[in-house]
Amino acid sequence: MTDVIRPKTTYTDEQRRLRDAAIKAAQAAEAAETKAWEAIKVARDAGVLDTDLTGEETPPRFNRATLNRKYGARPS
Repeated sequence: MTDVIRPKTTYTDEQRRLRDAAIKAAQAAEAAETKAWEAIKVARDAGVLDTDLTGEETPPRFNRATLNRKYGARPS
């Protein structure tokens, strides 16, 4: 197998600033999503229905299938 050596990418100051802003925004979005799932879990544990937690008011990624994958099916 032949190793491919890739050249080092050199960014302009503007590209570096934009890259750093994109990374920071992605990290903030991930942290916000984690907080949202934690809030959903707390509400679920307090008896709020899954359909109300993952309904039309929430973004599509906060759906019932993902809720059940993350925290298991609601006990009967």
